[in-house]
Amino acid sequence: MVRDVCPLLHPKHASITASRWIIPVAGQTRPVVGFANGHTVALFVSRLITWHRSFTRDTAPPPPFDPPSYIYIHEWLADSFPVNHPSWRTFGISSKQAIAFIEPGQDYHKSWSDHARRHLKIFKKSGAHMRIGTFEELKQGAKQSHLAEDVMNHTIEQTEAVLACHPEYVDILVAEMPDSKEILGFFVAANCDEVLQSYYIGGFYTNAGARAQAMTGLIDWWFERSIARGYTNVNFGDMAGPHTPKFDPSIGYSNFKTHFGVYRVWRPRTLWKIRFKFRHLDDIEPFVSD
Repeated sequence: MVRDVCPLLHPKHASITASRWIIPVAGQTRPVVGFANGHTVALFVSRLITWHRSFTRDTAPPPPFDPPSYIYIHEWLADSFPVNHPSWRTFGISSKQAIAFIEPGQDYHKSWSDHARRHLKIFKKSGAHMRIGTFEELKQGAKQSHLAEDVMNHTIEQTEAVLACHPEYVDILVAEMPDSKEILGFFVAANCDEVLQSYYIGGFYTNAGARAQAMTGLIDWWFERSIARGYTNVNFGDMAGPHTPKFDPSIGYSNFKTHFGVYRVWRPRTLWKIRFKFRHLDDIEPFVSD
């Protein structure tokens, strides 16, 4: 059980997915066009079907495009409620994120569960040391974890993508034993000054790290570092909804996140516009990356 909130009620929470900061990261894998209040990513472009996904930092709609296809799908993810544009249709469910709001001088531990506070005490008694790591250490350390291969690869790929554009805004946090240098766990976060948010990319721990509660120790350091940066919130990423079936795999990691004083932030539902056109396509300009 957590407190639910939407971006309209918490204006301090802006989405990193609609920020200018994310545009070069997204542009590494797909063509991206930036505009005044957001950007558009070309997910798929062909002579038959074109699919664009737009992100905006407010409720003003993205600019129209004239794609080189007969069927045009335009998906729009606005950053705040409400959105009322008759030509757009709402479809799908709202994505949800686990957000902890922070501020200088605040004892954020008071909003943590008793379970999390106990684990933090265990970590501090373990004598583990925390430091900044490297990407190469992250790749090597991943082999010692029990993460599913697809999750591990996703964490490494996302870390590499952000490092390529904003190396100074990526924290690779490491917990290890000071004498043996045995790795206990990694925690990777992307820091966005534009929206005053630190976003959890991924992490993992070893068998020894599980005993030492390394992830809780690293999360505590993440909170401390984010407050020192002057950030207003830390984002744990995706979270299950309130009526998610018990067999859903998101339940496990969502329950873990609830121990750290998070709100479940409901993002605005996705809007869609689909057009069909029957015309000669030879002279239409293609979608070009900004």
